[in-house]
Amino acid sequence: MIASTDPRRVVRRRVLVYGALGAAAAASLAFLLMGRGRLGPDLRRLARRAAAQYGLAPELVRAVVRTESGGNPRAVSRAHAYGLMQLTQSTAVELAGESLTVEQIMEPERNLDLGCKYLRRLLDRYGDLRLALMAYNAGPGRVDRWRRENPQLGPEELVREAAYKETRNFVRRVLFSMKGA
Repeated sequence: MIASTDPRRVVRRRVLVYGALGAAAAASLAFLLMGRGRLGPDLRRLARRAAAQYGLAPELVRAVVRTESGGNPRAVSRAHAYGLMQLTQSTAVELAGESLTVEQIMEPERNLDLGCKYLRRLLDRYGDLRLALMAYNAGPGRVDRWRRENPQLGPEELVREAAYKETRNFVRRVLFSMKGA
């Protein structure tokens, strides 16, 4: 089938595509505003405790949890990341300094502790929240490469211009979620 060059059809097609994208964004916003993805009192307490232990803002920890798992301690990503803060087994084992099963990684208290420890490490390494969030999502090696390849870009521009779309969206969603925390 040959694509139409009729300007009215092109505009109509764009309106449909942008309308669908807008509807998806509105649904995500409604999800956050209606309270879904909010942590229950027990998880909020655990998140507050882990945040305090590593000198993190509780709003940041809650925003990462909401963005990563929607507050579901049993969440599993297609990249095999587990629990509230979506830690891979290799990252969790490295942070814990011991062998851990997937079940142990999914324990909310342990997951929050290890996730906060990792986030603290990334904040100390990069000195900028946006870079730390990029590294949390895409890995420190990728962030280091993006910085090497784009030395002229500051953190905000690096997120906007160099990061993967998924990473860019992750950073934006965490920052947005922090404002509503």
